[in-house]
Amino acid sequence: MNLIEWIDDDVRASYASRLGLLAQHGIVEHHASIPFAGILSNTLSQRRACVLFDTRTYDAAGATCCRALEDSGFDVTELLLPDPNEKGPVCDDHTLRWIVDRLPPVDIVVAVGSGVINDLAKWTACANNVAYAVFATASSMNGYSSSNVAATVQGVKTLVPGRAALAIGADPYILASAPHRLTTAGFGDLLAKAVSIADWILNAMVAKETFCPRLTSWAERWAEPVLVRPEAIASEEPQAIQALFHALVVSGCVMTLHGSSLPASGAEHVISHTLDMMSDADGQPHDLHGRQVGVATIVAAALWEHMLHLRRPTFKPFMPPWDANVWGKSAPAVAEHLSKKTEVIHKTCEKLSASGYWEHIQENVRPHLRSPQWVKDQLARANAAHQLSHIGCSRERFLMALRHASAMRSRLTCLDIVRMAGVVPEVIENIVDRWVA
Repeated sequence: MNLIEWIDDDVRASYASRLGLLAQHGIVEHHASIPFAGILSNTLSQRRACVLFDTRTYDAAGATCCRALEDSGFDVTELLLPDPNEKGPVCDDHTLRWIVDRLPPVDIVVAVGSGVINDLAKWTACANNVAYAVFATASSMNGYSSSNVAATVQGVKTLVPGRAALAIGADPYILASAPHRLTTAGFGDLLAKAVSIADWILNAMVAKETFCPRLTSWAERWAEPVLVRPEAIASEEPQAIQALFHALVVSGCVMTLHGSSLPASGAEHVISHTLDMMSDADGQPHDLHGRQVGVATIVAAALWEHMLHLRRPTFKPFMPPWDANVWGKSAPAVAEHLSKKTEVIHKTCEKLSASGYWEHIQENVRPHLRSPQWVKDQLARANAAHQLSHIGCSRERFLMALRHASAMRSRLTCLDIVRMAGVVPEVIENIVDRWVA
C-alpha cells in the first residue's frame, strides 16, 4: 500500500509540500517480512542493514525479518538491545550512545518491535544520516508513521526530530498475538485525541498554533471502525487490531503533516510522561505509556468538561508548582523547560481575560470534546485500563502528577487553564475520585 493514497484529497492538497516527510511504503499482510524486505532491497542501492530488537520481538518477528533481508541481498547486523531489569529497552540518550558505539557502517536501520525499539531505530538512523524502516509487532502506539522520536533526554520526556520510515511493515497475525496490554496501550493512545483536540484548539487560539479541521476529520474517519465496537479489541479479533494499527498509522501521519504532536497529544500525554519521570526519580514502577494515557484522558476530559461550564472565570498567571524532588536527576532540565513557560502563561492570561475571549474558546472546543463517560466506557468495553488500580498508581501519586505535570512543557494544556482559573484542589480531587480512583 502507498500511504499517500490513504490521505484525503483536501489534506493532500493542503499539505503537498510535506508529503515527502511521510513513510513511502506500507505492507500489512500475512508473511509481510518478505515483501517488506523486497521493497527495501528495490529502494536502496547499498544493502547493509542493522536490525534492532529485544528478546521478545526477536522471537515474534526479528528472526524472520533478518532471514528475509538476507534473502533479499542484505548484509545484516543483528543488535539485541539492552533490557535493564527485564522491563524492556529504554529510549533515552544513554541507550542511543550505546547503539551508536556498536553500529557498523550501514545504509539502513530496521526496527523490529513497537514504541521504544521503533524510536531508537528512528533516532539512530537520523543521528547517522541513514534510512530507517520498521516492522511492527504490536498495535501499541502511533509513532510508527511519525517523524518525531519520543525520547528521554537528560531525564526529561521530550520530542526529538527524526525522519520518516522508508517502509512500515506488519503481519496482522503477529499484531493480534501481541500481549493484550500492548494492544490496549495503543487503544489508549488513539483515544487521547478525544482531549488533545481541545488542547490543540486552545493553543491555536492563544499561542499562534494552527488548527486544521481537515486533518482532524481524516484521523476520525480511520478511528471510527475501531471506536464503533471496542469489544472487538477486548476479544482480540485480528481485523479489529489491524484496524487499530491503521488508525494509529494515520494518527502518526497527521502529526508529521502538522509538524508537531499537538493533534494527538495534550494534557493526558503530559500526565503519563510525568508518571514515567516520577518513576525514574523514586524507583517505583509505572505502566505502559498508552495505558496511563487512557486513564489520564478520562481525567483530562473531566477537567475540560468542568472548564466548559465555568462562566466568566478570573484568570491569573499562576505558574506550575515547583518541587525538584518530584523530578529527581531530571530537575535541572525540567526547570529549564519551566523557565520558558513564564512568558507563555502571562500572554495566555492576557488573552483569556479579554472580554468574551474565554467564551469564544468554549464555543470552539465544545463541539469537538468527548465526555469523560464516553472515554471511560470506550476503555472499559475494550478491556483497557480505566482506573488508577489498573495501572498500579495510587490516588496520591496520580494527584501529584496532575499538580506538577505542566512544568515539563512550555506548551499549554487544560492543566494550565484549570490552574489559571483558580479551580481549587478539592474540585480536582473530586474529579479524580469520581472517574478513576
